[in-house]
Amino acid sequence: MAHTNGLSDGSLAEILPDHSSTVAHEYLAHLTTLSLPTLLSEPAVLQTQSHHLTSSLTSLTHTSYPTFLSLHQTTNSLSTSLGSLESSLDSLLKASLPTLEDSASGWRERTEKVLLERRKARVVLEQHDKIRDLLEIPMLIDTCVRNGYFAEALSLASHARSLSIGTSTPPLIVTSVLSEVQNSITQMLLSLLATLHEPNRKLPALWKAVNFLRKMNMFGSSEEGEQSEEQIALAFLGGREECLKASLEGNSRDILRLVGGSGLGEREKEDMAKFLKKYIDVWREGVYDIVTQFSTIFLERPPSTTSTPKTPMTASAPLSSLHPLLTTYTTHAITTYLLPLLSQTLPLLPIASLPSLLTQLTYCATAFARVGMDFRGVLSGLFCTAVASTVGGELKAAGAKWAEKVKNAAGDASPLSPTLSSHSMTRKVKLTLPSTWLIVSSLVAAPPVPTASNPPGAAHVPPQILASYPPIAEYANALLGTLNGLRLLAPVEILGELTGVLEGVLDLSGDALLSYVRRACDETKEQDEKVAVAAGKVYFDVFVPFMRRALVEGVYGVPISSWEAEELSSLTAVREWEGWLASRNEAQEAA
Repeated sequence: MAHTNGLSDGSLAEILPDHSSTVAHEYLAHLTTLSLPTLLSEPAVLQTQSHHLTSSLTSLTHTSYPTFLSLHQTTNSLSTSLGSLESSLDSLLKASLPTLEDSASGWRERTEKVLLERRKARVVLEQHDKIRDLLEIPMLIDTCVRNGYFAEALSLASHARSLSIGTSTPPLIVTSVLSEVQNSITQMLLSLLATLHEPNRKLPALWKAVNFLRKMNMFGSSEEGEQSEEQIALAFLGGREECLKASLEGNSRDILRLVGGSGLGEREKEDMAKFLKKYIDVWREGVYDIVTQFSTIFLERPPSTTSTPKTPMTASAPLSSLHPLLTTYTTHAITTYLLPLLSQTLPLLPIASLPSLLTQLTYCATAFARVGMDFRGVLSGLFCTAVASTVGGELKAAGAKWAEKVKNAAGDASPLSPTLSSHSMTRKVKLTLPSTWLIVSSLVAAPPVPTASNPPGAAHVPPQILASYPPIAEYANALLGTLNGLRLLAPVEILGELTGVLEGVLDLSGDALLSYVRRACDETKEQDEKVAVAAGKVYFDVFVPFMRRALVEGVYGVPISSWEAEELSSLTAVREWEGWLASRNEAQEAA
C-alpha cells in the first residue's frame, strides 16, 4: 500500500508536474469523483497506459526514426529561422519602420504638385472645347484680316478683350491670347494704312479703310474724349500723296532729263512739251481725286465714329479742324509738284507750245475751282515770264544770227583761237560786196529806196520793198515768225519788256549793218556804195518802224503813236545812222 502510494505519489508528480495548469486541475477534479476501488486501481491503469505508451513510443521510434531526424533538423532550422526572424523584426522595428513612417509623412508634400498638375489637366480636359475656341481666336482674326473681313476681326478682338473684364489678374492663357490678338490687330492696322498707299484705289475702298481706322481707335483721343480725326486725315493725305508722287515720277524724270541736257533742239522741246502735258494731266487727275475723296470721307458729313457717349462730336467740329488741313495740302500739292516744274520748263519751250499748255492749265484750274482750289492767278505770272523769256530769246537769237551774217560780210577780224586774241594773230577777211549778197541781182543797177510818199501799210503785212533785199527779208521773216507765235499768247503785262528786247535787238543789228555800210562806202565802188546806202535806208527807215508796229499794233493792237510817246525811245543805231547819213550828204554836196 505504501509502495502503491509512493508510486502513486511519484507517478502523480511525474504526470502532474504543474499543479497549477488547467489539465492538472481537471484531472484532480476527476480523481475526486472516483470511488475508492476505482481510485485504488487508478495507479495500475496509469502504469498500464504508461507501459503501453512506452512500447508505442519505442515502436514508433524504431519505425519512424527518419521522421524524428527530420523533425530534429527542421526544429533546428526553425530555431535558426526564428532567430533570424527575430533580428529582422528588430531591424524592421528599429530602422525600416521609422524610415517608412518618415517617407509616409513626406508623401503628401511630394505628391501635392503632381496632384495639382493632374487636377489642372483634368480641368483642361473638361474645358477642352472652350480652350480650343479661345486659342483659335488669334488664328481666326489673322484669317479675317488676310481676307479683308475687318468687321469680323474687330468683333473677335472685342470678344477676346471681354474675357479679361472683371478680373484684376487675368489667367496666363488669356494674357497670351490677348497679346496675339493685339499683334493681329496691329497687322490689320498696317494693312489698312497700306490700303491708303496703294495706287488706283477708288473711293469705296478708301472709305472702308478710313471707317475701320476710326473704329479701331488706334490714334488715341484728345482730352475732351474726341478721337484724333486729324491724324487719320493726315495718314490719308500722306498715303495718297505717295501714290501721286509715284504716278508723277516717270514723266518728271523724262522732263528733268531733257532739262539737264547740254542743248535742246526742236525735237527735244517738242518731247518736253508732250511730257509736260502728260505730267499736268496725271497731276490734275491725282490731286483732284485726293481732294474729292478727302471731302467725301472727312468733310461732307460728321464721322459718327469720332464721338464718345460722354462727349459727342458736333457737326461743325470736324469741318473746322479739317478744312485748313485740306487747304494746306492743296497749296502743298501746287507749290511742290506743279509750280516748280512749270517755272523750270516753260521758259525752255517754243512759243507755239505755250498756248495749248495755258489752255490745259486753265481748264485744270477751272475744274479745281469747284472744290475751292482755283490757281489761275498763279498762271499769269508764270506764263508772262515764260513768254517773255521765250520770245525774247528767239528775238535775240534772230538778231545775233543777222549780226553774225553782217559781220562776216563786213570781214571783221576774229581770233584764230580763244587764247590768241592779239592783233597780230587775227585773220583778215575780204569785204563781201553789197551787190553780191545784200540785194536782188536784177536791182543792183537801180536799188529801190523808201520814199516819204509811200504810206505805211498794215501792221501785220511786211512792206514789199523788203523783198528786194533778201537778207533783210529773211531777218524780217525770222522776227515775224516769233511774233506770229506770240499772237496766240500775248500777255499785256510784258509788252513793255518785249518792246525793250526788240529795240535792243534792232539796235545791235542796226549797229552791225551801219558798220558794214560805212566800210562798204569806204572800200567799194560807187555802185556797191549805192546798194549799201539803199540797204541801210530800207533797214532804218522801213524795217525798224515796221517791226515796232508789228509788235505793238500787229500783236497787241495798241496804236503805235500813243505807245511811242510813252514807251518807245529812239534807237542809238538810228541816231548814228541819221548822223552819218547827214554828214555824208553834206560831204557830197560840198564836193
